[in-house]
Amino acid sequence: MTQVEDICRYLSSDTVFNKINKRFISMPSDDIKRNNELLKPFFKELENAMRKQCPLFNKTFQKIEWAGSYYKGTRVGQPEEYDLNFVIKLPFKEKDLKFNTDRPGFTKIRIERDSNSYNTLNMDPKAYRQLDSLIDDQSYLNQQKFRTWIEGILSKVARTTSGHNEISFNDYLPIKIKKSGPAFTLVIPLSERTINIDVVPVLAFSPHITMPPRCSKCEILQSASENRCWFAVPKPLDNSKGFNDSQHRYWRLCFYEFERDMICSHNYGSMKPVIRQLKKLRDTQKWSSIASYYLETLCYNKKEIFHISEKKSYTFLFFTMLEELHNAFRKGKINFYWNNHYNLLEKIGPEQMRNMERRLDNVLKSIRKNIQNDQYAIAKYVLTRNELDILVNPVRVPEPEPESEFENRKYYII
Repeated sequence: MTQVEDICRYLSSDTVFNKINKRFISMPSDDIKRNNELLKPFFKELENAMRKQCPLFNKTFQKIEWAGSYYKGTRVGQPEEYDLNFVIKLPFKEKDLKFNTDRPGFTKIRIERDSNSYNTLNMDPKAYRQLDSLIDDQSYLNQQKFRTWIEGILSKVARTTSGHNEISFNDYLPIKIKKSGPAFTLVIPLSERTINIDVVPVLAFSPHITMPPRCSKCEILQSASENRCWFAVPKPLDNSKGFNDSQHRYWRLCFYEFERDMICSHNYGSMKPVIRQLKKLRDTQKWSSIASYYLETLCYNKKEIFHISEKKSYTFLFFTMLEELHNAFRKGKINFYWNNHYNLLEKIGPEQMRNMERRLDNVLKSIRKNIQNDQYAIAKYVLTRNELDILVNPVRVPEPEPESEFENRKYYII
């Protein structure tokens, strides 16, 4: 059996890694450009229609920002699902907002009400009443009502444009609004395929003015450019037991812009291809309880090994992160990068965790045993049997291309 201290020499070549990336994972870069060109005018029209329906939205809407793994460059699979943030900035001075929490990864937002701060909001009465309805009797922002407020505006746009639950604009097929739990999705038919866009309204805050509570990476937030914001997202608690009537006060913390900057930077450019292949392995092994963000966070927590100065092969980094994932399954823990006290795996039951731990332990043992004589020792677990056969016995495989600078920097804001 290949000894642990000797395995590095067999992980130095990226030939198979790059072939997998080229053949089964990478998406054509022109897909992003084409979809963005198709969707940009639609969302501009949607923004204008929503502004007309709600004075408060007209006052507070900042921008539409594409989010999620697709625009981080870590997406695996066809570009048919997207995440989109409606960035909202409520008309309060940030010094009048107090952030506190007793739940890592979440924050409560309390407004220091006084007559002077309300008198300077400069809003018409209807917008003022709408804003007031989003605040509970103890001056906390209610994330459930905030989410319902945005959904209501979309429903008004649908009724105005089509008379029922579809958004109908000139030059577009009707857009359906699909509700699933706390999220809502726009189902947009295009000429080639239908795409689903998960719409999430978020509150934006500058770390140069307001820091999120109990953040373990404050220095990263403070050193970022002036236009970067962290977000409060109206998503329910992962585990609401014991929170009773106060659940609506908890907003999930989101640091998407800072994560995107890190993962798309030149210094940490090797992280993206490794994350993509971790996700591919996850899909092949059918570990549906392991969200993509968990795998991204696993890499964030070990980001220094990805630094360009380390000069490690993709294959070595991938194997190292498989070992880290095995440790995470064994401990039942992946710490949230931005708060070490929040365990992203806390919802997964012990039996399921043990099953994944045993399975990955067998995978690692097989790789260590066979990597010396089998260049596909890792690929057989990343790919399905059919994909592996195509990889091993290709009719013609184009030469793999390295990650371009464009791939490391692309993101879009409407």
